Amino acid sequence: MNKHSDAFVLEKRATAASPDRRELLTTLLAAALANAVCWPRGGIAAEALPLGRDHFLELSAKLCAMQIKDESLADAIQNALVSQYAASEFKRAASILESAPSQHVDRLIAGSGLRDLAKSIVSVWYSGQVGTGEKARVLAYEEALAWPATGYAKPPGTCGEFGDWIAKPASASDLGHRP
Repeated sequence: MNKHSDAFVLEKRATAASPDRRELLTTLLAAALANAVCWPRGGIAAEALPLGRDHFLELSAKLCAMQIKDESLADAIQNALVSQYAASEFKRAASILESAPSQHVDRLIAGSGLRDLAKSIVSVWYSGQVGTGEKARVLAYEEALAWPATGYAKPPGTCGEFGDWIAKPASASDLGHRP
């Protein structure tokens, strides 16, 4: 073997032994993502929350007097409020309202001593924000119930579906409001 062929063979071996750039980047990205999955989220796992997601959604729907479709937000809201209210309060509110008709919800909550919890749940669902002042955190924006509650408004900064701008806005009588 000559000098040039020895260098070529050694270079081939070194290249074969080390990963190429794409493989290295893929491996590093996979490792970073694997670590990110294990990072603490700053909250309580869904299994440890006072109410299961479905039970909390039922309670929230009764308190908000509106059907709630965003199931993923339920855990985030309950997680945000669990540090402010005892688990027993969540369970008691759910128990009190479980079979209550919607017209009795306000009266039952007022007589239960759970008014603050109920107001907090409703406030977070409608505003998408928990806390006030410097401690305020936005949990949802487009998903906040304030937008569908109006019947016509969309969150600022969102356009809706293509062509929505040509539809005539609903009048107050269409929405069931009296002038």
